[in-house]
Amino acid sequence: MFVIFWMLLATSSFTLMAFIIKLQSKQFSVADILFLRSASSIVFVLLIWIFFHFQLRTTVFRIHARRSLFGFFSMATWYYTLGVLPMGISVTLNYLSPLFLGLILFLFDRTSGRPSFKELAFVVLGFIGVVVLMNPFATTLNGNNIFPIVLGTLAAIVSALAFKDVRVLKNSGQNEWQMVFYFSAMATVLSFPFTSFARLDPSGDLTGIVALVLAGLFGALGQLGVSKAFGSGDQITAASFQYLSVVFSLLLSWAVLDETVSIVQLAGISIIIIAAIFTIAERSRRALHSVNR
Repeated sequence: MFVIFWMLLATSSFTLMAFIIKLQSKQFSVADILFLRSASSIVFVLLIWIFFHFQLRTTVFRIHARRSLFGFFSMATWYYTLGVLPMGISVTLNYLSPLFLGLILFLFDRTSGRPSFKELAFVVLGFIGVVVLMNPFATTLNGNNIFPIVLGTLAAIVSALAFKDVRVLKNSGQNEWQMVFYFSAMATVLSFPFTSFARLDPSGDLTGIVALVLAGLFGALGQLGVSKAFGSGDQITAASFQYLSVVFSLLLSWAVLDETVSIVQLAGISIIIIAAIFTIAERSRRALHSVNR
């Protein structure tokens, strides 16, 4: 239940963040979005630190830097593909990362957290639900789409490595706020030189800037949830629950933007939820079997 709670927090927070970014993407560049989203996350962490005084200094900066670079690359690439690819294809590519993470853990993890073949199959089933939901094959592709598709696939692999590093950081004694802080700091520093703010010519209006600051707060909460869930050791359950953010996005669009939900999309939602339930059931069965041995 610990992993489920934190992944529900993460997916709902990231959904709200992505929704705000989608609404503001026409008046802000990718660099401006990354900068405002990341810088406001730093402010959020520091405000929390004033009250709770958790540890922010680190002795494993190299691992934080590696994880942050992986995360920054995958996040920037996703924002880029959202602008140049059809929505269904971009989102589907982004959600290859749980699939790649499951495969990496299945092939290389030798701990008790290694997924079984059944659990890997359930992650694949969840991805099939995403494909049904987003219907990426409905759009005609051309030669100009090849590069962003390849880049998006590479970003999904890199994102999987970033999620894997969360567990490495946790094993190194790092708390979740440190992970959020160093990731946000790295993204802020790397994105700033490419922003309109660096040229002293900010794009967008004040309302848009405030909206992206709010997106940054949701992003910080999402990162906190992801860090808690993936740092727990049950990474395969956390990976399967990532797909729920696609469901939340669709429901939010339906509730706020009056977008219709088709029978096919409902089928995709059902597949994603069923896959998550199967994953939980299988993990519980394995845990019970381990205790009774």
